[in-house]
This record gives sequence, C-alpha cells and structure tokens, in this order.
Amino acid sequence: MKRRNAQTSIRGPVLSWPSRTWRPGERSATPEDIVALERFGGTGEHRLVHGSAEGVADALSREGFMGKVDLVYVDPPYASQTDYVHEARLDGRADGRLRRSAAYEDHWAEKDGGTGAYLDMLAPSLDALTSLLGPRGTIWVHVDWRASYLVRTVLDEIMGRDAFLNEIVWRRAPNLGRQAASSQFGRTLDTIVVYGRPDAVLVPPLRMEPIEPGAIRRDEQGRPFTVAPRGDYTDASIARLDQEGRVHRTASGKVYIKYFLVENADGVLCRERRVDALWTDVPALRHAPRSEPTGFPTQKPRALLERIIASATPPGGLVVDAFAGSGTTGEAAYVLGRTAILSDAAPAAINVARARMLRAGAALSVERLSGSPVPPRVEAAVDARRSAGRMHVSLVRPEEPAAWAVGTLERGVFRATWHSSRCPGKPTIPARTECETDAGATVARVYDDAGGVAEVPLTGKVAMRESGPGHARTLLGAGE
Repeated sequence: MKRRNAQTSIRGPVLSWPSRTWRPGERSATPEDIVALERFGGTGEHRLVHGSAEGVADALSREGFMGKVDLVYVDPPYASQTDYVHEARLDGRADGRLRRSAAYEDHWAEKDGGTGAYLDMLAPSLDALTSLLGPRGTIWVHVDWRASYLVRTVLDEIMGRDAFLNEIVWRRAPNLGRQAASSQFGRTLDTIVVYGRPDAVLVPPLRMEPIEPGAIRRDEQGRPFTVAPRGDYTDASIARLDQEGRVHRTASGKVYIKYFLVENADGVLCRERRVDALWTDVPALRHAPRSEPTGFPTQKPRALLERIIASATPPGGLVVDAFAGSGTTGEAAYVLGRTAILSDAAPAAINVARARMLRAGAALSVERLSGSPVPPRVEAAVDARRSAGRMHVSLVRPEEPAAWAVGTLERGVFRATWHSSRCPGKPTIPARTECETDAGATVARVYDDAGGVAEVPLTGKVAMRESGPGHARTLLGAGE
C-alpha cells in the first residue's frame, strides 16, 4: 500500500521501465523513524544517520523538515557496475599498510533488472529528497555519463522542466594514460545537474584571471584596468557604464569596456570573472592536502563542495546529503557555517564520516533509521582504572582502531566525553590508545574501518572499584 501526496502531478516527460512502480509524491505506507544513538560535543549541530536515502528523507519530512532545506546534494552510485572498497591507510605512505573493507556495491546486472533496478533506487530517493526543499532550495545531483540523462528525465518529471537551473561539468581528471590512448575522447568529466524551487537564486563565485602586464592600463586615478570590446552592449548600457567610469574610448573613438583589476594572493593583477558551468579550476582529490583523502571510494574534494554550498545557501543554511560517503559535504558545511544532515546506508561510510566530522570539531548526533541493519560487532577490550576522581582507560584491542570514544549511556544514547580517531595524512597519525576523562564515564565504544562497532561497559558485571590509596584495574571486553 502507498499513500499519495494529492498536490503532486506529473509535469514533464515520463520514463518507463518494466519494474517501475514509483509514482511522484508516493511514500512508503510503513515509514521508519530516526533513532538517536550517539552524541558528541563541539560547535554547531549536525546529524549523521545510518539508513537509505529515501527512508531518511521521508523520516525528515515527518520530523518537520519538509520545505525547510536550502540545499540537497546527491552523489549516488553511478551505475558503474563496480564493487567499491574502502582503503584505510595505516601508515600514510603510498606503499604503506592498507586495511581494505567493503564500502558499497554499484552493480545493476541485466538479470537483476539492469537500468530499471537502478531507477527503482534512484527515482524514489530523488523524489523524497526534493520534498525537503524550501522556497529557494536547490538539489544538486552529481553523476557522470552513465546516469546524467536519467537524472534529467527523472527530475523533469518530479519538479518540472522549468525547475532546471544548470548542468555543471566538472573536469575531475586530466586526459592521460589509457584514456588518452583509447579510441574515443577521454571520459574525464562529471556532471552535476541542478534543479531549484521557483525562488531559487545561485550566486556563482568569482574566479581570479591573471592579466598579462602588456594588457594593463591605468586611469587618471592610477587604478589598473584592462579592456574588452563592447560586444552586444546597447547604447543605453554603454551610457550607464560611462557614468560608472567603465568606458574606455580610443583616440579614434572606438568604445571598449573597462574591467578594473585586483591583486591575488601572490600580488598579481587579475580580472575577476564569474564562474560559469564549466569547472576546470577545482583540482581532483589527489591534489588536495594529505590530510583530506580518507580512503573511502569516490570521495569528492572539499573545495568542490565548498563552492556548491557557498553558491546555493545563505549563512547558517541547512544542507542535506543522503549519500554522504566520507562526509565531505558535512565538513564543508561546518567550515562555511552551515548545518548538515548526512546519511548513508553503508556502515563503513558512517564510521568514516563520524570520525571526519569530529576531527573538524563539529557537534554531532549519530542516529539510525529504525529499519536499518545493526552494524557488525567488533572484538574489543579496554583496561579501565579509576584514580583520584578521574577515569583512566587504555584500549587493549584492537591495536589499530579507526576510532574509539568513552562516555556515558543516558536512556540508550551514548554521550561521549572523550574521542580519538586515526588522522589520515603523511604520515597517518594513529588514534590515541590512552584516555583520561571524567570518573563518571561508564562505557567505551570502538569503531573499525568496515563499519563495525563495539560497546564495552566500564562498570557492570565486573565492577570498578577503588582500593586504599591506589586503584584497582579491571580488564573488560566485548564482542568475543
């Protein structure tokens, strides 16, 4: 059984595929709730939810977020027919030790429905996510040549063709190696399809374009400028620009437009140009700082998400990413002063994004969609001691965790008082294995790279105890 939003109507071309049951505006008759699991202190208020994109979006709508979101960023599977692996670097070196674990599957075999099965996942997810958009909200769907044509048609049906704003092309890699030697043009581009509500306004950033010294002039006030032909400016526009001091006339009377120059960080005079829909100036992740790559597959560079968020949201705006992966969107939103709600169906993604947000200093609520599978258990043990009113906890195993935390349980919600995670970089900085925190701490949680979680009580069947002037130690374990 389905329930239908009566206000939704078909407003564009319709894709048909054999297994299609989705209709725009329909939601599951058995909705799931979002359940709180963990709370970590910091600045801001961000959420990370383990669950499917459609289920989480539907739950957020019922929480009151329908029509409240400024930006939805979607980086879904691309129908690449690939099983992706998370590679956690334990040393940081390119030839160092790796810990590999399954990240997510992107296989859509013809025997299992092929493109139709892919659309059975994607279309309802996009439909549920667009329902969250506010009056000025936009949805940005990041795909490549395999799925961009499908996304356009699905969003036309959901939002209407008039809601289309941009098709942005990002050059994510140079045309080198096997691609350059192939019998086709190199597939080095990603496509970001942008649709928006009627009042949506994007504010493209400015790009600094260095100007050759020979093309630089100065006006009577000494201000540097360069010129360009008047192009298709009307006489009325030229008159307005002339009043602004932006018209340059040659001795022969030919009219040019002045563009005043500014210095970049290196002191080079540049012309400011608004960025268009061809993005060749955002480097691939391999060129990002060493501390940025997490090893999670298909991670996008933070600079890319910062551009998107800054262009599409106001300060303090609300951003949703329901295929959050490594958490790039969340970190970019935090850095720019926005609030992020992240979700992903992969347990490994949750563990990577949690650690990343906490390293950035964000306050985070980790949650789970009620119907989502429980993450796998991890074998873990700690050595816990209480002394002089403080709790001292040593992690005994695993020896190289992705992260771990110590805190309390309050009505089933873990509230961390201390946290440490492995920090990617060159070299990788391992998680600390010694903790000193408030004596009221009652439990430790340990996270591995595959998405597993262990919960180790610091009190309970084997109680903590103080003995005389010193202390007593208790070895506690979980997951055996």
